[in-house]
Amino acid sequence: MKTMYSGIGQNNKKSQLFGAFSAGILLLSAGLLHAQTTPGLINVDFNGNSIGTAYGGGGAATGPTQTGAALIGSAGDSWNGIADSQLTFSSYPGGVSASGLALSYANGSASGVTMSLTGDGTYDANEPNWGNTSAFTTAGSPYSNLMQDLIYANSARAVTLSGLAANQTFDLVLYNAGDQNVGGGRTSTFTVNGVTQTSIWNGTTSTLIAGQTYVEYASATSDGTGTLVITYGTGTGETDLDGFQLLAVPEPSTWAMLGAGSLMLLGYRRTFRRA
Repeated sequence: MKTMYSGIGQNNKKSQLFGAFSAGILLLSAGLLHAQTTPGLINVDFNGNSIGTAYGGGGAATGPTQTGAALIGSAGDSWNGIADSQLTFSSYPGGVSASGLALSYANGSASGVTMSLTGDGTYDANEPNWGNTSAFTTAGSPYSNLMQDLIYANSARAVTLSGLAANQTFDLVLYNAGDQNVGGGRTSTFTVNGVTQTSIWNGTTSTLIAGQTYVEYASATSDGTGTLVITYGTGTGETDLDGFQLLAVPEPSTWAMLGAGSLMLLGYRRTFRRA
């Protein structure tokens, strides 16, 4: 009887130890993944006004800010809404700039990253005087808040992100759509790390499609000073930039740590079963 109870006690201790070990590995894994997917995600939505009464438009209020996920992210994510009041205009809408705009992570915490930009103007595609309505708004798209308003460039302009980790790799998604474009197709051109991509929106698509409403740079890289430059526009037509998402890609050492933890857990389970 004494031996039987002793065995039960040993098994209970093994179970408790295994449970604690498993929980520790899971918490480590969850913590590392959380650090990459929530605090590491920065969402930006440019909330331009309608074109303004001085230029024949209706001067509608600043567009709304996106919440939740777009191509990446989750339902609870917050976005940095960049309103016209945060920008400096010269001969509106003939020039726009900003410097040192502080950005927050998708969980609302401060990122330490700042954004500066140049452009030719801002716009809200829901323009009452011109009879324009964003295709995303008409369709009731969950991305309407993001895709109905924008900054635009008729020549090469830039969005500069500073305060990033040096030589860090990011998944960068750039969104483009504007008003109902007569003639069927507006080509938006983006260059990051010397790589140029174009996205042609047909004026009617109301969902997220690569090469139509967004381009993705899966391995965009900051430089040695922690700066990443997004160039948009070429001078051959209007480029629209509705917003972007920037997600830090885990370093190989992070994945190695998670893999090692998984192997340790698997090995311990096998040892436990043999015992």
